[in-house]
Amino acid sequence: MPKLESVRTTAEAIGRISCIKTGEEIGLLYQWDNGETQAALYDNDIATTQVCSDHSAEPDVGLKRG
Repeated sequence: MPKLESVRTTAEAIGRISCIKTGEEIGLLYQWDNGETQAALYDNDIATTQVCSDHSAEPDVGLKRG
Protein backbone atom coordinates (compact mmCIF):
# COMPACT_ATOMS: atom_id res chain seq x y z
CA MET A 1 0.00 0.00 0.00
CA PRO A 2 1.50 3.40 -0.97
CA LYS A 3 2.40 5.81 1.80
CA LEU A 4 0.37 9.01 1.80
CA GLU A 5 2.49 12.17 1.46
CA SER A 6 0.04 14.34 3.37
CA VAL A 7 -2.98 13.57 5.50
CA ARG A 8 -6.03 15.79 5.12
CA THR A 9 -8.63 15.70 7.86
CA THR A 10 -10.65 18.92 7.73
CA ALA A 11 -11.29 21.65 5.19
CA GLU A 12 -12.70 25.16 5.46
CA ALA A 13 -14.48 27.04 2.68
CA ILE A 14 -12.30 30.09 1.96
CA GLY A 15 -14.00 31.50 -1.14
CA ARG A 16 -16.81 31.33 -3.64
CA ILE A 17 -16.23 30.60 -7.32
CA SER A 18 -18.40 32.68 -9.65
CA CYS A 19 -18.98 32.53 -13.40
CA ILE A 20 -17.15 35.44 -15.01
CA LYS A 21 -19.98 35.94 -17.55
CA THR A 22 -23.11 35.58 -15.40
CA GLY A 23 -21.86 36.18 -11.86
CA GLU A 24 -23.66 33.00 -10.78
CA GLU A 25 -21.95 31.00 -8.01
CA ILE A 26 -20.57 27.82 -9.55
CA GLY A 27 -18.55 26.37 -6.68
CA LEU A 28 -16.50 26.83 -3.53
CA LEU A 29 -12.77 26.93 -2.79
CA TYR A 30 -11.64 24.95 0.24
CA GLN A 31 -8.38 24.96 2.17
CA TRP A 32 -7.39 21.77 3.96
CA ASP A 33 -5.64 21.73 7.33
CA ASN A 34 -2.39 20.73 5.58
CA GLY A 35 -2.45 23.89 3.39
CA GLU A 36 -3.68 22.30 0.16
CA THR A 37 -6.53 23.97 -1.69
CA GLN A 38 -9.35 22.23 -3.52
CA ALA A 39 -12.04 23.60 -5.80
CA ALA A 40 -15.50 22.04 -5.59
CA LEU A 41 -17.59 23.00 -8.63
CA TYR A 42 -21.34 22.52 -8.83
CA ASP A 43 -22.50 20.36 -11.75
CA ASN A 44 -26.27 19.82 -11.89
CA ASP A 45 -26.54 19.56 -8.10
CA ILE A 46 -23.50 17.23 -7.94
CA ALA A 47 -20.22 18.69 -6.66
CA THR A 48 -17.05 17.90 -8.61
CA THR A 49 -13.63 18.57 -7.13
CA GLN A 50 -10.14 19.42 -8.28
CA VAL A 51 -7.12 19.42 -5.97
CA CYS A 52 -4.71 22.30 -6.50
CA SER A 53 -1.84 21.39 -4.17
CA ASP A 54 0.90 22.74 -6.45
CA HIS A 55 -0.64 26.23 -6.61
CA SER A 56 -0.48 28.99 -4.07
CA ALA A 57 -3.66 29.79 -2.16
CA GLU A 58 -3.00 33.46 -2.98
CA PRO A 59 -4.45 34.58 -6.34
CA ASP A 60 -2.12 36.24 -8.83
CA VAL A 61 -4.05 39.47 -9.37
CA GLY A 62 -1.31 40.84 -11.63
CA LEU A 63 -1.77 38.06 -14.18
CA LYS A 64 -2.55 39.38 -17.65
CA ARG A 65 -5.31 37.61 -19.56
CA GLY A 66 -6.14 37.36 -23.21
